[in-house]
Amino acid sequence: MRRSAIPFGEVRALLRPERRTLAFRLVLAAALLGALAAAYLGAHRTGKHAGLLPSGRSPIVAIDMSWSVSYDNYDEIERALQDLAGSGRHIGLVLFSDVAYEALPPGTRASELRPYLRFFRKRGTQNPWQEAFAGGTRIWSALDLAHRMLMRDRVSNGAVVLISDLADAPNDRALLAQTLSSYVSDRIPVKIVALDPTPEDEQLFARALAHGGGSVETLGPPGRPTAQRKARPALPTALVASALALALLLGVNELALGRLSWRPRSAA
Repeated sequence: MRRSAIPFGEVRALLRPERRTLAFRLVLAAALLGALAAAYLGAHRTGKHAGLLPSGRSPIVAIDMSWSVSYDNYDEIERALQDLAGSGRHIGLVLFSDVAYEALPPGTRASELRPYLRFFRKRGTQNPWQEAFAGGTRIWSALDLAHRMLMRDRVSNGAVVLISDLADAPNDRALLAQTLSSYVSDRIPVKIVALDPTPEDEQLFARALAHGGGSVETLGPPGRPTAQRKARPALPTALVASALALALLLGVNELALGRLSWRPRSAA
């Protein structure tokens, strides 16, 4: 079906605006595709990694190597390390039992965690720290070392992720409370990933962080749902920014490149 058209004698005058409009359309299309890709990547990263590492922070991960950590907990630690190693973030690493050991300094690429995975694939695997670790648990020593590492390297946006069963020595509770207070005073958030803890240990740390400064997330044996207390999910800024950019570009497209319409002139 052939549409009726109005003859126009100044087609040449429209060639330059036509080229300009085409170039504008190509640039806008590329920007829209870029914003869409950024939104997708932001959503993908948020869903996979943001649950363990605080967003917008330079975290130190402290992992419990004591004998109270069970076989099932080692499986949880291995999965957590695999997730962290592929996160593309920069972290520090502390391994601890009754003493704490700085394995990786703050700002190390998370991919450097992969060599440590072999120590969690089988309980009792020989590791370089077992002679220094007596097997007991002193959580305050790990938190204190992580705090000193952040202060030493002048990390202004630091955070700590503690992975432990929370079976701490009862005679260390005073030092633990003092260490957690230093985190609150220095505004350093602490996220505790509790590996199938007892209700008493879980409540102890939840109360210690109840007035700000962190959260407790509980991981049980396989099949048990994850519980989280005082969780404060971080705003996915990259995803929000990408969505706003996408909406803005779509608005520009409608305003600048909408179909030309003809309207009758209103009578005077």
